[in-house]
Amino acid sequence: MLRTFSLLLWIPILIANLGVTQAQFTTAQQSDRIDVLRDGKLVTSYLFNSGTKPVLWPIHGPDGHKMTRSYPMDATAPNEAQDHPHHRGLWMTFGEVDNNDWWAEGKGKGNVVHQKIVACDSQGPAVSWTVEHQWRLPADGNSAGKALLNETARYSVGGNADKTIIDCETIWRSADPTAKVHFGDTKEGMFAIRVPETMRGDKPGGQILNSQGDKQGDAWGKTAKWVDYSGPVPNGNDKLYGIAILVHPKSFHADGLWHVRTYGLFAHNAFGIKDFLGNRTKTKSAELDLPYPAGGYELAPGESLHFMYRVVFHKERWDIKTGDEHWSEFSQQPMMLK
Repeated sequence: MLRTFSLLLWIPILIANLGVTQAQFTTAQQSDRIDVLRDGKLVTSYLFNSGTKPVLWPIHGPDGHKMTRSYPMDATAPNEAQDHPHHRGLWMTFGEVDNNDWWAEGKGKGNVVHQKIVACDSQGPAVSWTVEHQWRLPADGNSAGKALLNETARYSVGGNADKTIIDCETIWRSADPTAKVHFGDTKEGMFAIRVPETMRGDKPGGQILNSQGDKQGDAWGKTAKWVDYSGPVPNGNDKLYGIAILVHPKSFHADGLWHVRTYGLFAHNAFGIKDFLGNRTKTKSAELDLPYPAGGYELAPGESLHFMYRVVFHKERWDIKTGDEHWSEFSQQPMMLK
């Protein structure tokens, strides 16, 4: 009852933050996905499996424009770099868990497997759904297909013609409650989106800005409450649009480092240190003014990791004031999963 009441409190807050005519959202469950529509038009699809994991793709933002790279889901999309095929829409994986890789794809890599839909709204001014995933070890390894992590994930979508807001909340637990799990110290992760080719920071009009005022490549490996990636979008008539990722203050290692690249990868990493800092794993984090020690993190038996992010697809660029206002509102939102 308390969780339901908290959700009812949150929806008006989200709508008020939008400031434009309220839209009506609906969901449609298919055999391989959940489609989310705004006033009858597709906003995004939660794909049960793309490559080796569930993803959100495509994502339509203001004025109906596509706000992610299309490759590799659509390999025919023109004028796109066809690199890093594991960069798929909006996703969340990590590159070193008990010495196995869930970030990349191919032989010897782990799979995040959609298990079931726990709950799904049918319609409303914002819609949400909750799902369960299993992180399974590589199919060609010694423990072929064994589950290492159980994940519960909740996605919420709201917005209007001026912005699309997607909230992602997730909890990771060891599949064996008596076992510990180690998350390695690597840059390869974690909560990520691949921006449209035209928005890249190394192309005309592309810009990266974080809450500390760092821009472009200077934002890589830094701590920030939010980062905004902005620039032109395909068929956008040279207008500027942006994608902002905000980290909830109660999210695990909210002060983690950002793996945001000018070539279009846009990710928050809650574990990596050494790859961002010249492999200085023996230096104490306090001496480097870092938020937590290098060397990764060990999840104790029975412990869980709780993450929460907001992604705002918006018009124009954000400045520091705009980003801080959005983050301040988001920071007051309660976590829903237990």
